[in-house]
Amino acid sequence: MNKTLYWYVLGVLLSLNQSALAEHNEQIELDDVTVTAPLDSRIIRYPATVETYNKQQIQDTVNATTSMQTLKYLPSFQVRERYIGDRNGPIATRTTGTLSSAQTMLYADGVLLSNLLGNSYSFPPRWGFVSPEEIESVSILYGPFSALYAGNSFGGVVNLNTRMPTKLEAHANAQGFAQNFELYGTDKTVNGNHETASIGSKVDDLSFLLSVDRLESESQPMQFANALQPTMKTVSHPVVTGAYTDKDQINKNRLTFGATGFDKSEQINTKVKLAYDITPQIKATYSLGLWDLDSRVEVESYIKNAATGQKVFNGAVNFGGFAYTVSGFTPSEAEALHVMQALDVKSNTKGFFDWQVTLSDYDYQKDKNSQSTGVGNPYVTRAGRVVNQNGTGWTVFDTRGTLRPVDGNGDQHVIDVGYHIDNYTLHSQTNNTADWKTGQKGTLFGSSRGETQAQALYAQDKWQINPEWALTFGGRTEHWEASEGRNQTATSTVNYQTQSETKFSPKVSLSFEPVPAWGFRAAAGQALRFPTVSELYQQLSQGGSLVENNPHLKPEEVISGELTAERRFANGLLRASLFHESKYDALISQTVGNGASIPFGTGTCAVTICSFIQNVDHVRTNGIEFSTIWENVGIHGLDILANATFTDAEILRNDLNPATHGNKPLRIPKQQYKVAATYHQGNNFTYTLAARYSGRQYNTLDNTDVNPGTFGGTSKFFIVDVKANYKFADRFTASIGVDNLNNYKAYVFHPYPQRTGYLQLKFNY
Repeated sequence: MNKTLYWYVLGVLLSLNQSALAEHNEQIELDDVTVTAPLDSRIIRYPATVETYNKQQIQDTVNATTSMQTLKYLPSFQVRERYIGDRNGPIATRTTGTLSSAQTMLYADGVLLSNLLGNSYSFPPRWGFVSPEEIESVSILYGPFSALYAGNSFGGVVNLNTRMPTKLEAHANAQGFAQNFELYGTDKTVNGNHETASIGSKVDDLSFLLSVDRLESESQPMQFANALQPTMKTVSHPVVTGAYTDKDQINKNRLTFGATGFDKSEQINTKVKLAYDITPQIKATYSLGLWDLDSRVEVESYIKNAATGQKVFNGAVNFGGFAYTVSGFTPSEAEALHVMQALDVKSNTKGFFDWQVTLSDYDYQKDKNSQSTGVGNPYVTRAGRVVNQNGTGWTVFDTRGTLRPVDGNGDQHVIDVGYHIDNYTLHSQTNNTADWKTGQKGTLFGSSRGETQAQALYAQDKWQINPEWALTFGGRTEHWEASEGRNQTATSTVNYQTQSETKFSPKVSLSFEPVPAWGFRAAAGQALRFPTVSELYQQLSQGGSLVENNPHLKPEEVISGELTAERRFANGLLRASLFHESKYDALISQTVGNGASIPFGTGTCAVTICSFIQNVDHVRTNGIEFSTIWENVGIHGLDILANATFTDAEILRNDLNPATHGNKPLRIPKQQYKVAATYHQGNNFTYTLAARYSGRQYNTLDNTDVNPGTFGGTSKFFIVDVKANYKFADRFTASIGVDNLNNYKAYVFHPYPQRTGYLQLKFNY
């Protein structure tokens, strides 16, 4: 981590006076949209589509144990949360899939939580730093139509809005949950508990909030040890029983020997937030968060030695007279302590000039994962590898300003200008270990390191031409540099040359509201997403998987457009949005099995699974999105929200693999539907019935996964959720709910959760 940069900009921030810089509130807070007359316009205020979900809606409809679950019913957005407590939860949008974590941006009160060290499930946003109990609203800005955000925003920008107390308040929450999971030879109940507590107040000009969030959970199996049916027979290997037969995602016969990836974890998020009113118009806010992880991943073998009755794990076996090599039984242990700090100083005069400065730093103070290498019984033969990423992290500095002049024609302008700089540092070292349970480092197996830095200057003008018409236009110039790249093994070291790019991205949006009930918008924008440090430099081997780096990647360029119409009523609204995205040199992660070719580096995959990144020349996505929300539908107290998205995505050109021309890109479903109906029975009872559907999608660029409804495939799903709340005393609320009430078995390569029940008790003072 570049600490010189951190302390330098901190010194600059603290020395600023009131007239030094400017603010743009729109980037930090996307205001709530409430469906009560008179309705607020979401057309004229923003350069692109905005959707929000407020605290009351979350409380009424969502069985929320983690902050990522609060996006569950928002249009087109999905989070790949494979189980409660999953640390690998990337966001998917209209045009991006759940393998592309660096193509959307997540903020909490304007502080970046996106982990832009990489672009995969291994680098999800840092959801654990925000408890669902803190969230006042979730706001989403769709697409790359605002110059205020980096090119990573072309999927969208999500902001988790919280608040500081204005008087003494205290909150407590206790939640329990359980899931019964059945698949192959696994039939077990996994459960967990979630507790939060906070206290805060405001004394004179100082407000404070102290909070602790603890989540203890265990998962269903994330993977299964399996092998394709061979042609070779054997009599020399030990005969085993207990395996299960089915067909894999490409419809080949396979054998499943056991379940792996049972994660049992405890996560504790401790946070301190302080806010000080320097003057009535200027406020400084400081936050400190500590995220502590203790995790164990266990395995379960189904097969036994036919002669001895003992469990069999990794190695050569005989099942049904055929020779199989069993692998994948690789338990592990992990521990981490991540520290995030943020300092924000801003003015809020709402006059001619406002300013804002934000500095944040995220540091992997400790991050260790020790895993078996899968030789024999891993609980007896304990050889393994330990990965340390201590010192990895990022620093982000933003300064922005807002001017609100009136031109010579009397037209109102809101002009935003700003400067951004970020520095991402990767330190990853893998050592052999004699005992993965203790994780003592042995000889070096490999290490990866590198840095990326991005600087940006941007300007944007929202020109209110008259009450009916508004034009927003601007641009963003970004300079990106990658340096200090190095890969090292026990026998060789490769250093990579420094590389840099400078790109400009224009944006424009035209809004028209002929009458208060109608609004129309046309928007277009370009975005450049530069390769992350891990895509360029990190080569990682764990168990039977290998992540291959690619130092020759080009930035991906996105050109997007959107046409939106919105009709507002006294108690609801309807919105329709046509969207288009052309993505050039798309950075796409792919996974292949043993023996398959890799277009660079090792040539072929020499382990069980290899993942790699490549540029795909042109991917096009078209679609239409509908969204509606209503209050008091038919009867008083009945609220309904619903949305639908239809997407047509296609690979138009891929010179590295021409056979994929015309195929579908990864993890973009053809259809998505969501609906939630909530009935308020007086002031004390609420009941919600909700459903989510996601259609056909693909997990590989060659689209050979023709059998998606199995482990290894990415299936459609139809999931029904229910929740009931009862406020039984002045300060107490009890909740009961079920996710996946219909127990639909779905897969996102890994199995999704089956039926899960929740009980919750909240106290608010």
